Formats: sequence, structure tokens, C-alpha cells
Amino acid sequence: MNSTSNKICILIAFSLCLCFLSVAPSYASIYVKDSIQSYVGKTGIRVTVNDVELYFNASNGGEITQYYDLFIDPNRSRNLVNIEWKPYCNLLPLFTSLFYNPYSGKVLSTGGDSSAMVELIANTSGYVILQTSSRIMSRSGEIAKDVFGNAIYVNSTWVIRSSGLISVERTFFAPAYYVISSGWRWYPFYVTRRAGFDYNGTFYMFNTTYAYASVVNEATYRDKFVLFPLLPNDTRYVFGVALPFSNTSIGGDGAHNILIAYKYDELVNVNEWRADDYYSKKNNVTESGAVYEFGKTSNVSTHTYHMIVNFTHYPIDEESVQQFAGYYADNTALALLMECSVATNKELYKPGDYYAFYGSGKSYYNFIGLTATLTIKNSSNRIVYQRGYGPGNIMAGQTFNLTLLTGTVGSDSVPDKYTILFQIFSSVRIVLASSSRAITVSTP
Repeated sequence: MNSTSNKICILIAFSLCLCFLSVAPSYASIYVKDSIQSYVGKTGIRVTVNDVELYFNASNGGEITQYYDLFIDPNRSRNLVNIEWKPYCNLLPLFTSLFYNPYSGKVLSTGGDSSAMVELIANTSGYVILQTSSRIMSRSGEIAKDVFGNAIYVNSTWVIRSSGLISVERTFFAPAYYVISSGWRWYPFYVTRRAGFDYNGTFYMFNTTYAYASVVNEATYRDKFVLFPLLPNDTRYVFGVALPFSNTSIGGDGAHNILIAYKYDELVNVNEWRADDYYSKKNNVTESGAVYEFGKTSNVSTHTYHMIVNFTHYPIDEESVQQFAGYYADNTALALLMECSVATNKELYKPGDYYAFYGSGKSYYNFIGLTATLTIKNSSNRIVYQRGYGPGNIMAGQTFNLTLLTGTVGSDSVPDKYTILFQIFSSVRIVLASSSRAITVSTP
């Protein structure tokens, strides 16, 4: 324990106790409606949900490098992910988070990391949960770094339900902050695929009250950022992109459409999002996704954002995509794994005062091997006290109320403002939930 911490608090031992749960893996060889199976391999994890098969590849940023529509392709003869567009190839799997400079052609992507982490952390008959961690890199191996030279990571959690609905939580993790120059674009969750235009295709960008339908073809589907309108503000803070994968005339699979909904108030504190559209006839690639172009040099710090994804057989139109956005807005906890909160008995302390710090929350899924950390930082962001708890297990729907730390403020305490941070980690040390609170220690 840091000696400075003696001036702030006295530790009372505490163990994080949660209900134990055994989750047995379930494997099957054929798909049925509302079914899900997962297969853990040496370099990744394969998930089959109903008639969609996805392969999360640790040698490709932990992203999806294989997508099969088993309804029309049970023999897996056609991989619908674009992984052959040289020189970028591995940078553009099915979904990716990336930065792109259209003026220099430079791309930094989660798909660039050939040694990413892919782990299965929950496996039930109703859902599979995976966690991945990838550096943001170029194809040549250049690593995106923060202002102090630390590698920047994107940590992701995928909840794949047997219904086919997928929620994704991503954390852009920079120990300090990342400086982005004017003109660079940020794609928080982008889609790319093999696709050749034979006829028109209709793409949607939408929120709960509005849907912009873009009818495009080979001549008009271009990387022209300013030509696509800004999405109007939505008081419910949801927007999305709909992609007609079922349209075989533009290289679709003949069965599925893909809908993605975002919460834009979580995305680098801007709401000027557009649908960026790029088509390359030479490389037979169509891309689309939400994008923000930085108009001035900006600092981007660690932040967590959420999306939901649906592979649907139903036709997409303005009404259906708005309903999808509304569903996300009405189910605010849909993309959350767990909620937690940290509380203190007071906000202002002086020597001799009794202090008590509490943690509470709720889990939406079954987890094993959880750990937690209580961290206290001073106004200089220096850690003056830290304590770990666990491991423990928790069940879906279980709530918890914990006394984290109690004691008396010492007479030699250092007057300052402090931040109390409570974090809960998965078995592979990716944050599941986090909460912080500010307190002040005054002079006598």
C-alpha cells in the first residue's frame, strides 16, 4: 500500500462475495431457429447463430473475417467478408473500428493487429459473450499511440443472442489522450464487404424520427463525405445505418440485411455524423458506416460506446429502421453487461470524520471469475490508494451492495480533492462496469 494512503484512510479487510455459477459449454452440429453454438479454436472463435456463422479471428484484430449465410450457402462456399482488397485487406474485416485520412490514404484499424486477444467469457443456450482486445495499427505495422507514446487499444465485448440480436460494447483505450489532426475521419464501427454494382442499391441512415434513403449505383456510391447530409439531432440519442446485404445486385448474400444502431452521445462528444460510402469497382468492395470528420485538431481520450446489430431477413424500409432505433432507445440497458455505482457517506471530510465507501449494481448476464478494484486518486491524478477484490461469480439479474472501505480520516491527512473509482473486470481483465465519485478532504 502506498504510504500516502495512510494519510487518507484505514483499510478494513473486505472480500467480494458473489454467488457461484457453473456455465457448461454447449456445442451442436446443426442450426435451428433461436439457437446458438460456439467453437473455440487456436486462433479464434466461431459462432453460429441460427443461419449466420461468424468467425472472430485473433490474427486479424479479433474482428470477424468469415461471415457465411447458411440459409443459402450451407456448404460455406462464399465468405462474405472482404479480406482480399490489397493493400488494405486485413484492415477491413466485416466490422472494424478505424481512422482514415482520405487525403493521404493512410488507414489505422483494429484489423491490423495480428496478435489480438479473443476470449469466450460466457456460453449458454441463450447467449454467447466474447471479449476481444486489439491495438489500432496500419497494415505495415505502425501502431497508433497516445501523446505519451502508449499503444492505443480497442477493447470489445460481443453479446450474441440466440434470437440473432447482437450488442457490442467498445472502449477506445488511451492511457493519456490521442491527438487527431484536422481531416482525419473516425469510424467507430464500420462495415465492409465484397460487392459489385449491377443495379441500384438503397442504403439508410436513420434515427428514431428520421430516415435518409440513399439510392446509389456504381457511378454515385463514392467517398464524397460532404455530399451526404448530416443526421438531424434526435432527443433520444440514437442513430443507425442499414445495409442491404440481401440485395444480390450489389453483391449481397440474398437473405440478410444488416442494421446497426449507435448511441451518438457516447461517441467523442459530437453528433455531426454522416453515412460514409465508398465503392471500388477495381477491388469489388462496398463499404458503409457512420463517420465523423474532424474539422480541427482534437484530443480523443478513453471512452466507451455501444451498438446493437441485427442480421434480419425482413426487407428494410424507413419505418422498419426507425422502429429499430426506437427499440434501442426504449431498452437503454440492452447493450450493457453490468451496471455499478460507487457512493460515499459524505462529499466533504475533515480530520476525525468517519468515511464509508460503497459499491452497488446489477449484472445482466452470468459471469465467472470477476474481480473488482477500488482506486483513489488525488487532484494530480496520482494513485494514492488501491485495493483489489475477488475473484467471484454472479448470475444474470443479480444485484449487489458492498461496503468497500470504512475508517476515520487521520489527523495528518492531506487536504485535496480525490476521485473514488470502482471498477469490475471480467475474467480476462476487461472492464465490465465502472463508476466514480469526487470527495474533498479539508483542513481541520
